[in-house]
Amino acid sequence: MSYIHRCMIVPAAQQALAREMVLLLAGEPAREMFTTGLSADGDLPYTHYISSGMIEEQFGAVLADPALMTLLAVDAGRALTTVLECTTLLAACDITEEEPFAALERMALVMLNAEELAALQAEKAAKGPVILNG
Repeated sequence: MSYIHRCMIVPAAQQALAREMVLLLAGEPAREMFTTGLSADGDLPYTHYISSGMIEEQFGAVLADPALMTLLAVDAGRALTTVLECTTLLAACDITEEEPFAALERMALVMLNAEELAALQAEKAAKGPVILNG
C-alpha cells in the first residue's frame, strides 16, 4: 500500500461534513482528522480546522474528484450525498502537499494547543471586564 502526504484545512462551516466524509470513507484511522482548530489570532472561535499527514494514495484521488467522492460515499451508505455537496466541500478546503506550518503561514492562521488556549482564556478572565468612563 502506498501513502502520500496531504495537508488539509477546512473552514469551520464545513468541518462537520468533512469529518463525516473522512470517517465514512476511511473509517477509524480518520477519527482524529479535522479536530485541531485554527484562527487568525489563535483565539476562539476557530475559523478553520486542519488535518495533515500521510494518507493512503487512493484517497488523494478522492480529494481531487468530487464525483468519485460522491460515488464512494453513496456506496458506503450515505445515500443522499450529491456531487454538488462534495464539490462545495472540496472547493472550500485548502488541500496541498505542503507541510502544515507552511500552509498555516500562507493562510495566515494560527494553531493553539489546549494548554495554550486555557492559559489565554485564563489571562483574559483575570483582566476582567473593560469599563469605559463616560
